[in-house]
Amino acid sequence: MAEEKIFTIGLRKEFLKKPKYRRAKKAVTAVKEFIIQHLKVKEVKIGPNLNSKIWERGKRNPPSKIKVKGLVEEGIAYVELPEFEFKPKPKEEKKLEKTSKKESVEVAKEEQKKEQEKESIKELAHEEKVKEKKEHHHEPIEVPHAEIKQPEKDIENKSKKGRVVGSTGKKGAKQAKP
Repeated sequence: MAEEKIFTIGLRKEFLKKPKYRRAKKAVTAVKEFIIQHLKVKEVKIGPNLNSKIWERGKRNPPSKIKVKGLVEEGIAYVELPEFEFKPKPKEEKKLEKTSKKESVEVAKEEQKKEQEKESIKELAHEEKVKEKKEHHHEPIEVPHAEIKQPEKDIENKSKKGRVVGSTGKKGAKQAKP
């Protein structure tokens, strides 16, 4: 048996607790909380017309109060504007055909074959990718192995000048005397 009631819900007190950009969302939540409290249900479904009425002025400016009609069926509350009738979405029921055990076993075998084919296709694709990677050869960059020798004159000049320490440009303690 469906129980139907009409409520006027004050939303301003609730949505002022949230920042401006979340006010319409909080108004929807406030409607749900109000219905849960007053109709003693655990699940609430809001109708499309009520939802559009709350959101029609944008997310920053929902209505301060709203009149709704609540309908309880099988522990679920359906809420809508009083002038509209709530039309819940039809549930898509999975139709299970009664089949004999032999038919169900055949269906299961077919499903297993399809799964095995999919797995084999994936494995083949993976093997092809690995093969392509192996076939692609990169030529190594040639690095000269011969060491570049500095002329001996440069080495002698450096030892005479001394060592430069850091970025200060100061010469080190060890200097070659002329």
